[in-house]
Amino acid sequence: MINLLLCCSIFSVNIVPQNVFWDHYTIIPPLGQIKSLATSPFHVYAINDNYLLFLNKQTLNLEKTFYFDQEIDLVGYDGWYNDLWISQVDNMIRFTIASYSTREYAIPDKVNRFGIDQDYVYLASSKNYSLNKRTGEVKITNSFPENIKWYKKISGADIRNYAFLTPYYYYDEPSESQAPFYQFPITALYDDGMDLYVGTDGYGILKYNKVSWQKQRVTYGPLDSRIKRIRKFDNKIYFVSPSGISYYIATTGNWKYQRFTHRVVDLLPLKNHFIISFENRVSRIDGGIAFTLSNFPTDILSLGQDEECVYVGTRSGLFKIIKGTDVPIPFGPDRYSVHAVYPTVDAIFVGDDFAVYKYNRKENRWSKVLNYGVKDIVELKDELYLLGVNNQLIKYHTLQGDVSSADTNWILLPYFNIYDIDTDGEVLYCASYAGIYYYEPDTELYKVIYNLPRVKYDYIFVIDENIVTVSNKVIYRLPIEYRD
Repeated sequence: MINLLLCCSIFSVNIVPQNVFWDHYTIIPPLGQIKSLATSPFHVYAINDNYLLFLNKQTLNLEKTFYFDQEIDLVGYDGWYNDLWISQVDNMIRFTIASYSTREYAIPDKVNRFGIDQDYVYLASSKNYSLNKRTGEVKITNSFPENIKWYKKISGADIRNYAFLTPYYYYDEPSESQAPFYQFPITALYDDGMDLYVGTDGYGILKYNKVSWQKQRVTYGPLDSRIKRIRKFDNKIYFVSPSGISYYIATTGNWKYQRFTHRVVDLLPLKNHFIISFENRVSRIDGGIAFTLSNFPTDILSLGQDEECVYVGTRSGLFKIIKGTDVPIPFGPDRYSVHAVYPTVDAIFVGDDFAVYKYNRKENRWSKVLNYGVKDIVELKDELYLLGVNNQLIKYHTLQGDVSSADTNWILLPYFNIYDIDTDGEVLYCASYAGIYYYEPDTELYKVIYNLPRVKYDYIFVIDENIVTVSNKVIYRLPIEYRD
């Protein structure tokens, strides 16, 4: 007999949100690998990378997402207690659906599969075990009872049992990818009698009705979690990541995407199509096809535009492309990496590794206004807020007119280790090493947003009345109304 102590509650493995009933933020999962599937009468449960997804069984709409900071493998539904059982390398997690609380049970070995009956969870590994649901006691067992539901990793033989799934992988539509023949394999199956649920690696979840053969597919998030830009055009919200561009319609939440074979940096709207930057070139996207406009000697870091030109910041200076042409023209700062381009009515502000420059449109000349390297520029209440390459925030007072004395027009704000900034027109949001803060220009005070986890954030975006933040592998979304 092996007596193993029950691990109390949620502290060995961290799960977010920790309190669904009080936490106002939600998590946006990436389109990852589906490792395991299970169903209840009302929901489909999926392990997507290290995320646990709750989807409506009828519509396949995503309802809830939980992120685990440790690897999780299999999920099974316990119909006797309305619980989920989730396997890890050395733990079984009991997830209570009614309260969204968890308990951990230490197990002696990684399980290959597990089965659930009324009183026990049976674990198959190098040895066979039974886990008592009431006491948490784990024992070696010589045999398993018959007629219990097993949850396991699928094999090629399991997939081939369903001939209608031939050729046992999926392709993107030509309008969805520059590599339309890339194969997305089947990674999970669950047959609940009436419907077959199919999980994939990067293609989402599919549902097949076994009577009518009708198929539904759900893409429940962006291509990956490494979000670098978020922009909104024509009621669509676009997420830019190295894998491509993901977007959803704000009123429906249905995700679509376009994959690219090269790393995507940024995108801008231009009439009825997009300008997009890949590594060291700028392309026009029209009907899902990329047409190269211009090539540059080094990688592109930033894009900006006004009515006349598109501005391209690269690792070797700034260029402009006059709209209607495809010829890049060196423009202003050169030699160093240009991280930020911010055009205004009277000027163009540019931040590189070592300074901030201003182009006066009336006088047609450049001037250096700040001897600090800057990687982001945001306008708020007729002032500019500059994020230094040293992660310090700078307030710059003058937007109009030329600068006679640069030393009198800026101040360092008293906060360090800020990694990204954005604004909703009222306050300045700051992604920091210890949570999300916002700066109030009227009071000149920082305030922390307690309704988001106090962790290090890399990016922050304010879009469509929501604060969207990126921390490590997790994307959080918080309505602005819950800021305080």
